[in-house]
Amino acid sequence: MKNLPGHKNDNLTELEVFGLSARYNLADGHSYISAEQYFNSVLTELPALWQSATETPIPEMEKLFKNKFSEYFGLDGLRRHEHFSVCPTASNSIDIVGAWARSKNYKVGLVEPTFDNLAQLLRRREVELEAIPEIMLFDFVFVEEFLRDKQIDVLFLVNPNNPTGFVIDAAAMEGIIELCKRHNVVLVLDTSFRFCHQQAIDEYSLLIEKGLSFIILEDTGKQWPTLDTKASLLSYSENLSGEIRNIYEEIYLCCSNFSLRVIIEFIDATLKQGGLEYMHNIVKKNIDIATSELKSTLITIEATDPDAAMTVMWINIEKTGFSDLQFTDYLAKYGVAVLPGRYFYWNSHIVAGHNRIRIALMKPDDLFYSSILRLKKAVSDLEERLANKKKVLEVLE
Repeated sequence: MKNLPGHKNDNLTELEVFGLSARYNLADGHSYISAEQYFNSVLTELPALWQSATETPIPEMEKLFKNKFSEYFGLDGLRRHEHFSVCPTASNSIDIVGAWARSKNYKVGLVEPTFDNLAQLLRRREVELEAIPEIMLFDFVFVEEFLRDKQIDVLFLVNPNNPTGFVIDAAAMEGIIELCKRHNVVLVLDTSFRFCHQQAIDEYSLLIEKGLSFIILEDTGKQWPTLDTKASLLSYSENLSGEIRNIYEEIYLCCSNFSLRVIIEFIDATLKQGGLEYMHNIVKKNIDIATSELKSTLITIEATDPDAAMTVMWINIEKTGFSDLQFTDYLAKYGVAVLPGRYFYWNSHIVAGHNRIRIALMKPDDLFYSSILRLKKAVSDLEERLANKKKVLEVLE
């Protein structure tokens, strides 16, 4: 097994790459649940899907994908919306947002904590960033002062948020939209974990109704086990359409027609099984396994918003006596890959997040269970070591 990287680059993706070669990989949040077990009907149709992809014009396939995605999530606003592009990954969509913001010399207010590649991609495009604490998003007085005092041009939020599962519900979203409208701020939403919502929210309808400038990026890779064959739907308000589309076309001709056709088939298969409830049942099963096995140990699963069935867990490790980096290194010796908490605090990682790690749940059933047991074993061994050390100190006293 590869050695754990020495955190020389101070980022989460580096550790996700390590996780790809770890025996017990709980690091990356992509979906690796068993396609054979949960979506076998799709696999048997792959030759026909290839043929369909070759016969369908690309613009038609893109619209079919957008509309099927809208149907699955009940997004009537998106179904009616015509201004969109399709990127190969959500990171590509974020990069386009960064290129657009830099071209306008806009200052961006970005939620913290969140996955650090959002900030990295924006900074690589030389976008000026200000951190807005997640916990303050329901305080509209604070949000308004932040937008005004920091002279924010773009507010960039993640809903539900990764890693905490923090949810901005429809009522709160309306309030945020009103503030952005009042201060002429463009609202950017990363909704990559949309399928984790317990209560549906159609931000498209809210934004279009209010006439606010917006960009929304979606992601399929967190939900369906497509071996990282995925797509990111990038939608934008009509007034931004020309600017965003020009940047898109400088980089991409299109997304893979075959990828879109396969994803459409996965969505159809999910709808036949019960839609989001089917996916939530898979997620909740793994939540229950992790909760049951890790209870009464030195680590504590943080309570998540009841409106989200998150596929990642934010875990408090204070009782271990380790920092997040120390604990990540310790677990690596057991072949377990996790993500340290500090790098989610992209603006304040020097002081924040040192008492947290994040694990991901969308793994094959047998691998997930064995990984949680291995994590539990590592924590139990540490607890025993600490208890023995305490006994020695008591004797010496």
